[in-house]
Amino acid sequence: MMLNLNVSTNPLSSPNIPKNMAQRIIRISFLIIAFFCLRNQAHATHIVGGEMTYTCLGNNQYQVTLTIFRDCYYGSPAAWFDDPASIGVFDANNNFLFQELVGWDPILNDTLDPTLDNECFTVPPDVCVHTTYYSTVITLPYQPGGYQLVYQRCCRNQTIVNLVEPLDVGATYSINIGDQALLECNSSPQFNNWPPLFLCVNQPFQIDQSAVDPDGDSLVYRLCNPLMGADPGNPMPQPPNFPPYDTVPWLGNYGVNDMLNAGMGGVPMTIDPQTGLLTGTPVINGQFVIGICVEEYRNGELIGVSRRDYQVNVGDCGEVTSSFFAPEVICEGLTVAFQNQSNNAENYLWYFDWPNGSATSIEENPVFTYPDTGLYTIMLIAEPGSPCTDTFFSEVHLLPHSLFADFELEQADCVDSLTLQITDSSIDTLTNIAAYDWQLTVGNTTLHSDEKNPVFALTEEGLATLTLVVTSGNGCMDTLVQEFDASFLDDPNLEDSLGICIAAGGVHLNPDNQFSDATWLWQPATSLDDPTSPNPLATPDSTTTYSVTITDAEGFCVIEKQVTVIVSPFVDVSPVIDTILEGQSVQLMATYNPNYTYHWSPAEGLDNPEIHNTVASPTEETVYTLTVTDANGCVATRTVTIVVLTLCEEPFIFIPTAFSPNGDGLNDSFRVMGSNIAEINVIVYDRWGEKVFESSTPGQGWDGTFRGKALPPDVYGYYVELTCFGGLHFAKKGNVTLFR
Repeated sequence: MMLNLNVSTNPLSSPNIPKNMAQRIIRISFLIIAFFCLRNQAHATHIVGGEMTYTCLGNNQYQVTLTIFRDCYYGSPAAWFDDPASIGVFDANNNFLFQELVGWDPILNDTLDPTLDNECFTVPPDVCVHTTYYSTVITLPYQPGGYQLVYQRCCRNQTIVNLVEPLDVGATYSINIGDQALLECNSSPQFNNWPPLFLCVNQPFQIDQSAVDPDGDSLVYRLCNPLMGADPGNPMPQPPNFPPYDTVPWLGNYGVNDMLNAGMGGVPMTIDPQTGLLTGTPVINGQFVIGICVEEYRNGELIGVSRRDYQVNVGDCGEVTSSFFAPEVICEGLTVAFQNQSNNAENYLWYFDWPNGSATSIEENPVFTYPDTGLYTIMLIAEPGSPCTDTFFSEVHLLPHSLFADFELEQADCVDSLTLQITDSSIDTLTNIAAYDWQLTVGNTTLHSDEKNPVFALTEEGLATLTLVVTSGNGCMDTLVQEFDASFLDDPNLEDSLGICIAAGGVHLNPDNQFSDATWLWQPATSLDDPTSPNPLATPDSTTTYSVTITDAEGFCVIEKQVTVIVSPFVDVSPVIDTILEGQSVQLMATYNPNYTYHWSPAEGLDNPEIHNTVASPTEETVYTLTVTDANGCVATRTVTIVVLTLCEEPFIFIPTAFSPNGDGLNDSFRVMGSNIAEINVIVYDRWGEKVFESSTPGQGWDGTFRGKALPPDVYGYYVELTCFGGLHFAKKGNVTLFR
């Protein structure tokens, strides 16, 4: 549904006296009294919009019209229209020239009447806007750059939702009169209609925001950022503050491209650049600030921009909607209770078997008994016979039974207790299952669960009874009961791991020979003398994990266990061989096991020869031998060779001959590099011998600047002196080229 919002045309937009003024004498009299009581209370919320226009009268005379809108519902009653209003005049360089104080005539106050062209929509009572205008004639002789005319006021409504801290955000309504406008006695465009007062949420709108230009210039429309102005500390500056002016602070995802919806859906508000037709679909209730600009072109050249800044209300328009609730499915019953959920309606007409029209009701929440099972369509008409009627359809399925409870039972563990995994396999042919109620009873033990696939743990053996009650989404229920014998075995307590030395014979996997009357199956069978024996002999060549499946005589309880035979000691070392520079260290790593003892030799140069991860700092090439002994007395040895290099010269010390500090991440600094530098001093001179850089920090480079300024491309001299780890020295003089 497309919404065209119309606001009654304000006769005050022309200099003629309104024809209906006589009908407003009583209301205006009251407003005059209120004005004189409240005019001095300026710091309050009320501003909702405004605009400024001008008309050239000739001889450097311009009639300037300022139109202001205030919120007469949410705005503070203490904040009335300014008397006088200050229109500041600034030059193109933002210099203040003079101000024009324009008095206010209370008779010019008017209340706008928001109307909706759809009779089924209503504007909420909290939408109220007063408007007035100030008009004066100002003499503006030609000057280069022209003039800026400005009016400022604070504050906007706290209830605005698309600005940050709107109570602190003022407004600036301004217009520029440029060089060409002055020379050619130009007049600004005039909007044809008031700005929009109210929009219906979730309804598309079309609002005419076109303007007419007295000089016949071409007009182009666009959405633009409203301007900030005064603040709570000085809400009515006279004269106005100096330009330029900041734009309003949008909140979150609001902005000039989406002033109403903040990316939350709907259709963002846009304006046709040729026609000025404002369109969109708002999806958020509240008050919003919007901005519209009209660009004025003459012979293809932009000569002026007119701005309109306004607060628009978005809310529920009271549309009639029909809706009701009834169960989709009813089991073993023919009576249905209907719950009416319609909005903005008082009269109803029900059809319980549409399109068969014999069964009807006009009750708000009827109860109806059907003659038989079946699928029925129900229609509810809200406000029947009205042009604002709305219709809602739904179906109800009456059936004898559609839910069937079922499950599968599996023991997950039966060592010392019985763990049961229950898997639900219930079905409902019409809807989803909504709830489960499980009860397991063995002797004096009763367990409960509401999960779909529960797990139960029993510590008592005997005859067990498992009961399942399932409930479907429509309230249908079904029950299933199953009995079984619950039994379990004691834990065989097999060792998790057994250790043997390499080539030292085998080991029995179950030396206590437990559960010899059960069935045993060991895997892998390789290196076992009998994989079906309760206590086979294992003779692996390397560490091996054996899995065993134990089944009781009844075949109900099945246990799975693992035994790992560790052939030890098993040890790896790293690095096997490594090269370091003199003065450096390297960590020697061996496979760690808390049951192993470690010994490295020779001990010279090691921080601790009795740990698995010692740190070596040899001064010459050294072969280290590691001896590892496990808890069984098994022994293994490994060796590590460390080669020591003593180098403190090029190319192990690298000094670049050129660099380009352009910020591309490549060669951006002049830096001396080397992995064995312990101390360093670098000095750089320009061609006149002035020192431009010095550093004694290893790794620090010169970025081509001196005293915070970039130096020009040139050849610079350097002197480098450094000390390597181990005490060796290196020094060099040379040149480096700086490119840009």
